[in-house]
Amino acid sequence: MKTWIAAALLGVSAQPVQAQQAPAEQAAAKTVTFELYYRIKWGSLAEFKELYKRNHEPLLREMQKQGFLVELHTDEPFTHMAGGQRWDLRVTMTYRDGASAVELGGEWDTAFEAAKARLYPDKATFEAEEARRFALVEEHWDIIVYRAD
Repeated sequence: MKTWIAAALLGVSAQPVQAQQAPAEQAAAKTVTFELYYRIKWGSLAEFKELYKRNHEPLLREMQKQGFLVELHTDEPFTHMAGGQRWDLRVTMTYRDGASAVELGGEWDTAFEAAKARLYPDKATFEAEEARRFALVEEHWDIIVYRAD
């Protein structure tokens, strides 16, 4: 299943190579949108958002400046939701291509690590604050969004 998802994100079909008509450049240019949902432990949302804005969002903005992300925004629900359905923060990221979204050890990973080292030279503090941010998460899930238009 995971292989199928990666292939779909990278724009590769399950058809034999001879039957594929689209050029590799066209397939690679297909954007991929993820929605990341966070349910935060009760009473901890303000601290989570502060740590997110200080440590993680600047890294994502840097990746956007470098062209890996073509869209990035954060939303909060306007109304309250019931327990199992509740989410407190949604981050929507549109990657420029499937490789940026899913490739392990690729260009994204190299650029992300370089940006992290440049933006956060105090690695110990950064890692401690990120560990604290994740400790505030009650549940987290990611959804690949297909735009039907």
